[in-house]
Parts: sequence; C-alpha cells; structure tokens
Amino acid sequence: MIPYLPINKYRQAIKLDQATNIKPTAFLHPAIISVLEQLNVSFSPSISQQKALEKLHGALALVEPYRLPTDLMNEIDSIAACVNAQQPLTDTASLPSIDSTYTTSYPAAGNTSIWVGDITQLKVDAIINAANVYLLGCRQPNHRCIDNVIHSAAGSRLRDDCATIIEQQGGLEPTGSAKITRGYALPAKYVIHTVGPCLHSGYLPDEEDEKQLKSAYQSCLTLASEINDLKTLAFCAISTGVFSYPKIDAASVALETVSDWLSEHPQHFEKVVFNLYTQADAAIYERLIYEWT
Repeated sequence: MIPYLPINKYRQAIKLDQATNIKPTAFLHPAIISVLEQLNVSFSPSISQQKALEKLHGALALVEPYRLPTDLMNEIDSIAACVNAQQPLTDTASLPSIDSTYTTSYPAAGNTSIWVGDITQLKVDAIINAANVYLLGCRQPNHRCIDNVIHSAAGSRLRDDCATIIEQQGGLEPTGSAKITRGYALPAKYVIHTVGPCLHSGYLPDEEDEKQLKSAYQSCLTLASEINDLKTLAFCAISTGVFSYPKIDAASVALETVSDWLSEHPQHFEKVVFNLYTQADAAIYERLIYEWT
C-alpha cells in the first residue's frame, strides 16, 4: 500500500507558496494558432477561435507531464488566463449563506452556500477537483468531466505539479485522500484534488463507498485548513459524474460531513460552497437541507 504523502513533503517541490504571475495574451486567436502549430496539430486556415481552442484543449489532454518547453507553457497559460478573463466571474463573498435563503436546522447553514455554475468561474480561495488516482487530469480529449474542465482552465503547469506529487508519493493517489496545487490561470488561488469512490453505473454504494466519500470531503477540509490564506473553498459533487455515485446519497454524505467538520473546527473557514452543475442537482441539496433534522 502506498503511504499517504503529507503536504510538507511536496509543498516546496511544487512551489505551492510562490505567487503565479500569468498575464493574459492580448491577441487570443493568433496565440492559439501559434501554439497549435508548435504542437503540430492540424487545423483549417479558416478555423474559428472556439474550434481552435477546442483543438488546443484536446491536444493538451494527451501531452505527458514535463514534455512542454517553458516558453510554450507560458504561451498556453497566457491563453488560459485570457479565456478565463473573458468569462463572467462570481465572487464567493456575493453568495448568500444557506441560513439567509432557507428555513432549516442544518448546523452549518451560517457559513455554507449553494451555487449552480461553472466552478472555474468562481472567485474563491480553493476549488475541489474530483480527480482520478493518477492525479494527472482526464486524458480523454475535450471530455466534459470536471477534471478535464479544471485542467484546461488552469493551464499547462497543473499537470506537471500533479505528476511531481505522484512521483514524490511513489504511487497512485489513495481513494479518500487529497492533494493541493496552485490554481495558475484560474480565478481560484488553489486547486485541491481528491479521489472519491468509483462505482459501477446502477450500483448502490456500500458502507466502504460511503466511508471513502466521507474521507474525501474530510481530507479536503483538513488539507485546506493547513493553508493560512485559504478561507473560502468550493466543493464539486465528488464522485457523482463518471464515478456514478448516486446523487442523493452523495449529497447527504457531503452535507453531513462538511457540517460535522465545521462544527469540530469552528472559525477555520469564512465560507464553504457546494457547487452544483444543474438546478436539478441543487434541488437535491435544497430538499435535504429543508428537511434536515
């Protein structure tokens, strides 16, 4: 069994405490074309900016860690920063807490929020990424899983950091654990990568699955509490995408685990956000919160 790697063993290796200074490119479309040419990706001369960006993201999903020269990584990160700057951002501070929206006895209602949207457009100290055990991002080009979306929006250095962590650890990431990296081109300063349980589609979670999902949430909160300037964080719905954990069961575990952790560690965070992909997903959380006993 691979021993879990604590933050102090990889913090310096990935320069976690070093500020990133990524400047958006001034000319997005020509910059993308330039990078596609350097990556030897074929494209039509009349390709649109959006199609060119999709080709770039698809190509980068297949690039192995440490393969890109520094100058090219700088160009890719500048493109990512430019794309992110063009998106409408939501500031965590503007999100209403649960207790101001619902009548509920949910214990953590005062410092938790529910938000539907793209987690890469949330201005927050840290976002949680539902990763796989390889910790290198989704390797399926243009797949719409959150792992791929976050890696695409963060830029090319995120995968290198994750690869460094895996090398330092000496093996794959254990289920239920978490690691932290910088957010690079993202509006979030940090990304916390966690591996939730993976179920076969249609199967109900057993006691071990529930234990692992709870551990994933706990690991993220505990790790985040070790970073002095990390006061707000946003959870995706861990394991509910391609890992097929039933959404209602996962929401119940998420709400209970976060509430219990915040009760045991008061004043660690200013706000914890439950980020959901659709209004239907949010409705599950809303119903559980409304019915909380």
